[in-house]
Amino acid sequence: MGAEKKKVLIVDDEPYVIRVVKLKLANAGYEVITASNGLEALQKIEAMRPDVVISDVNMPKLGGKELCLRAIPFKQEQGFLTIVITSSVDKADRDWAQSLDKTVFLEKPFSPKELLKIIDQYCG
Repeated sequence: MGAEKKKVLIVDDEPYVIRVVKLKLANAGYEVITASNGLEALQKIEAMRPDVVISDVNMPKLGGKELCLRAIPFKQEQGFLTIVITSSVDKADRDWAQSLDKTVFLEKPFSPKELLKIIDQYCG
């Protein structure tokens, strides 16, 4: 029996971003879970235990920063990598993301190839 697929949760309120990233990751052999806001993502983190969480910063209901803060207990228990993506080029956002444990900051638009490389390095 083969190894279990690594799970990646994509959290973004832009369906196009989810579609593109999901396709790239699924083709690379990852199990992909999606959520359109931070509240939905928190439920999926708890229930599905992803290996990687990719989250936009600006989303309705619960944004990426709040999601990262509320997910800290799960992250400590599960040890997943967080990739924060945003079109904001605010240095404070970048500094904030880099101050978190096991967190990478990616600016939109980003290359799906670059994203896959980061995930492969972590999950490999």
